[in-house]
Amino acid sequence: MKSIKQYKEVFILGIGGSGMSSIAKYLSQRGAIVKGYDQRSSYITNLLENDGVTTTQEMDNECYNKDILYIISSAFKIENTFLNNYQSQENVMTRPMFLHLLSKEVEIIGITGSHGKTSTTALISHIFHYNNVNVSYIYGGVSSFGNIGGHFGDENLPLVLETDEAFNTFENIEIDNLLVTNIDNDHLDYFESFTNLVDAFTQVINKVKQTVVINHDDDNLRKIQINNFITYGEHKEVDIRIREPNIISYQKKNHTVDSALIGKHYLSNIAGAIALCTLYKLSISEILEAISKFSGVKRRLEYIGTYKEVKFYDDYGHHPTEIKATISALKKNTLGKLFVIFQPHRFTRTRDNFEQLQESLEDADFAVVTDVYSAGEEPIPGISSKNFKGKNIKYIKSLRSVPIYIKENIKSGDNVLTLGAGDVTLLGPQILKYLND
Repeated sequence: MKSIKQYKEVFILGIGGSGMSSIAKYLSQRGAIVKGYDQRSSYITNLLENDGVTTTQEMDNECYNKDILYIISSAFKIENTFLNNYQSQENVMTRPMFLHLLSKEVEIIGITGSHGKTSTTALISHIFHYNNVNVSYIYGGVSSFGNIGGHFGDENLPLVLETDEAFNTFENIEIDNLLVTNIDNDHLDYFESFTNLVDAFTQVINKVKQTVVINHDDDNLRKIQINNFITYGEHKEVDIRIREPNIISYQKKNHTVDSALIGKHYLSNIAGAIALCTLYKLSISEILEAISKFSGVKRRLEYIGTYKEVKFYDDYGHHPTEIKATISALKKNTLGKLFVIFQPHRFTRTRDNFEQLQESLEDADFAVVTDVYSAGEEPIPGISSKNFKGKNIKYIKSLRSVPIYIKENIKSGDNVLTLGAGDVTLLGPQILKYLND
């Protein structure tokens, strides 16, 4: 197998996806000519074009070339593409295979967990860069400080990598130091059982070359036997202890955390980031100053605008634990009633977590549920957003009908949160435009 570095040209199938776009930007900055296909142009493909990456919505004229590196998103069936007859060629690979090969060439700082890994990877990348440590990074999100989450830094410095458990992507990545935020029952359509999911995390943790930073508050992580580790959480015996709302104890001293990120789950992620960055000789004061200047990742409790003192937010949360944490954080830090507009993501996830999803939405003052965003899945008989019921839960079939409902029900001082991993993110700006018109 050639080294990845030997390929001067790269073609990415599914380049508009969050994980693939960051790889595209990283490889482009590393000096490769990067081109990619996606079904439609988008905010992400526009950002890539601005960064010198060519994107196309047409594949008919593409031909296989042994000198081009092809990376394929899990969202694509390779059988339906021009690469169908070349699947066994060494220059045609999936994203997990690419990350595995990349990890053989560079030092990897991995960040994994069922929740919080994107924002924590972005935060750690920001902490290094704020302190003039030009690490590389790859994570599936868009930040306020670097646009798409891909960057090629100094060759002798590590790559900060969001190591994703979906489809067991992280299985073969060679990791030097690893932060694990939590383990929760997600992606069970792939892993088939929670036990298998925990086993997958355990195998990754046990292969880490140096130190594992572990969230001691997570019951599943506490049970894993680890040789070299640092702990964080609320427990008295941890290395870095959190106390709500904003205190971190490190080396027997209390430090106040000044951060735009609100909620207990973010304070936990911040503690993990601090623990990880201390492994690289950054002082606690340098780390805390950087944290105070971090404004977050797009779609992670992102403030998007105000109409007559009604504030609008958007969040990517699509699992019950994430939804509960996001609603709790907003209710604790805002006045007025909270209206949540939730778009379930995938039929399998809705089926596997239905009761917990419904329960988490009941924490809002009012919740609107729209039709399931399929993310390419076939519908499952009996699995529908119509099944969501409760005194404060209302099913509205079409996203286009939601602005009218919001206009008729909000009062000055209320808050509106769009929630989900699908195209519900487009709805907040549309509601604001409708209200202002």
